[in-house]
Amino acid sequence: MTAGGRRPGGVRVALAATGTAVMGYGGWLLVREVEWTPAVLLSLAAWLVTGPPAHDLLLAPLVAVTGVLVARLLPRPWRTMAVVGLFSTGTLLLVGTPLLTRPSPAPPNPGLDDRNYLPGLLAYLGVLWAVLFAVTATVALRRRRRARRSAQNGS
Repeated sequence: MTAGGRRPGGVRVALAATGTAVMGYGGWLLVREVEWTPAVLLSLAAWLVTGPPAHDLLLAPLVAVTGVLVARLLPRPWRTMAVVGLFSTGTLLLVGTPLLTRPSPAPPNPGLDDRNYLPGLLAYLGVLWAVLFAVTATVALRRRRRARRSAQNGS
């Protein structure tokens, strides 16, 4: 049961089951495929100790404050665009930063980690923001036209 006393919907249950299955598969791969050397154990421990606190103490408050500022400063159709764009940009940067900041620890594998990721990241972000801007501008123009028509018809 959720806080409102209702049962979670089928989509929510399916997403939770899928997320649990993916995490389980990742854990299985970690146990099966990793050569457990002291350096690997230290790296894993460092990630587990620093990752969640960095998220909870730095990233989550930053996202919350940014969301509140965006909600107060931007008008309605642009607010949605900014929130979706910032969330998508932040998620991509969070996932892609390791590929941008350090060389691959494994020997080169043709077709895998053997390219410059910065141009692809910048292209993705450019297309993302251009599409968001175009969709939002279209929505804003339609709303403005609809408001003009209703004002003309109401006069």
